[in-house]
Amino acid sequence: MTTKITYSCPDTGFWAEYETLWMNSLHKPVFKSPRYVRYLTERFAGQLAICRFTVGEKLCGIAFFRKDGNTYRLLTDLKADHNFLVIHRDCTREQVQFFFRGLLAEIKKENWVLTLRAQPVWAPYIGNLIEAINQSGLFWNVANRSVCPVLEEATPQEFYKKLNDSRELRYRVNRIKNQLKGTFEIFTGEEDLEAWTEKFCELHRKRWEGTMTPSRYESADERLFLKNCLTAWANDNLLVRFSVRVEGERIAFVICLRQQNTLVHHSTAYDDNYRKYSPGKALILVIAEWMQQHDMNVLDFGEGAEPYKYEYANKELELNEISIAPISNLPFILKVKARQLLRERLAQNPKLKNFIKKRLTHIYQFQNRKATNDNQ
Repeated sequence: MTTKITYSCPDTGFWAEYETLWMNSLHKPVFKSPRYVRYLTERFAGQLAICRFTVGEKLCGIAFFRKDGNTYRLLTDLKADHNFLVIHRDCTREQVQFFFRGLLAEIKKENWVLTLRAQPVWAPYIGNLIEAINQSGLFWNVANRSVCPVLEEATPQEFYKKLNDSRELRYRVNRIKNQLKGTFEIFTGEEDLEAWTEKFCELHRKRWEGTMTPSRYESADERLFLKNCLTAWANDNLLVRFSVRVEGERIAFVICLRQQNTLVHHSTAYDDNYRKYSPGKALILVIAEWMQQHDMNVLDFGEGAEPYKYEYANKELELNEISIAPISNLPFILKVKARQLLRERLAQNPKLKNFIKKRLTHIYQFQNRKATNDNQ
């Protein structure tokens, strides 16, 4: 058994080996799908680090990283609701431990600072990873990062019934059909992908314009990045796009991704002019019907605790952030501990958290107005 880190882009022959590992991994994680990861390795070739775990000549575990400033992060951080590590499902506990110990030994030797964002607490390897980190001699910290609200029922039929029993959802669908003469679209390939993505980004920009968190899709590079990610997922047969069309224009979008019996409700956008029709809620019932037809019984609403998700979710999955560094890296350690303390204080005091959020929003809007006036 060997664990080794390399810093170059994999050759063409590697990808067949990786696809075999991914197909036989514990979860077949959508945010580690072969063509998606291959696209990211090509895009970030100059920042790449890959840790491979082999048993004999067989690839049994892998972690893809990119260097972001002085910190290494998982390669898929830029677009992932949860960041599973890819491990062969037949690996024994001892083999998984060997993989993690080898990775941590390399990190210690290379003097890395490492942040593992959105680690799924429910992943079966998490206990082994924490045990290996605890024995590594490195500084480490685990903090609650976020959650994924989830709706799960025992069967696809029960799942669909749960949502179809909602009078509100049925009302939203019928109102769009009857009052707006709207139609619902479902795409599972690259059909009209460029126009669909461009309109998605346009509505996303308008939705967050003038707020403290403007849309990332203000950037042409980010719009292209999204289109390329969607193309990769479509080529891996994992992408499902839902939209509402009214009078020839698309007014609402949901990007979903398949992960075994789960559909990940990854990203949304809608035209604010149609807010009173709640097209996003109407699409949830359309999604549920499609899921029943495709034998799926879990809807993962993705990272984030937005209130609308809890109107339907019946469980919550926790995501952690794991920070690792040499014990000599005091600036990083102090930064992590200060951030952890702030999170704990805000969690204990929701009023303070809300005050800070409102204050930051006010400051952002003031600065935005001032910049606009200065440019006039």
